[in-house]
Amino acid sequence: MKIIIKFFTYGVLIFHLAFTSCSKDGAVGPVGPTGTMGVNGMDGNDGTNGIDGNNGADGNANVETTIFTNPSWSPTSNMELSVPSITQDAIDNYLILAFLKGGSFWYSSDANHSAFGYFRGIYEVEKYTITAFDPDGRFTANPPDITLAKVIVIEPSNVIVKSGNGKNANTPSNFRKNTLAKMVAAGVDIKDYDAVTKYLNSIE
Repeated sequence: MKIIIKFFTYGVLIFHLAFTSCSKDGAVGPVGPTGTMGVNGMDGNDGTNGIDGNNGADGNANVETTIFTNPSWSPTSNMELSVPSITQDAIDNYLILAFLKGGSFWYSSDANHSAFGYFRGIYEVEKYTITAFDPDGRFTANPPDITLAKVIVIEPSNVIVKSGNGKNANTPSNFRKNTLAKMVAAGVDIKDYDAVTKYLNSIE
């Protein structure tokens, strides 16, 4: 009887050892290779195009400005400026303006100036002449120093020709008056160079 119990005990121990040795985890194996990347998804739909912006104002291509740096006076107080854009057609049909800069001020070529007198400007083909007078209407012996002169030639954008006395017609002969009248109506000081150029740049 003791022999049977011993065999039974040994058998339980052997079974327990065998079971525990088989259930123990082994060493961790190496990392496997990286898998293949999946296929990219489909692109989303394009967004709706934005609304086009407003067109900018048309530039004024019918205005030509000639600039003179440090122009000089003649002994008779004349300043003769060579302006090729003053053609006979321009004289007959265009508006022609001139401005002089002395120090920090711009002067119209046809205006009174209390500091020294006044200027008067006349033009002919390819030339604009400005004369400086003293307050008594005589050629001034001391015209102001001028650092810049600008001559502006403005072509009419719309010409209507009528026969006879077309008083309200915008004919070439009336273009200068009409343009100056529009400037005055718009509150533009035609003796002020900056105001005139600002107005001309604002119109189409």
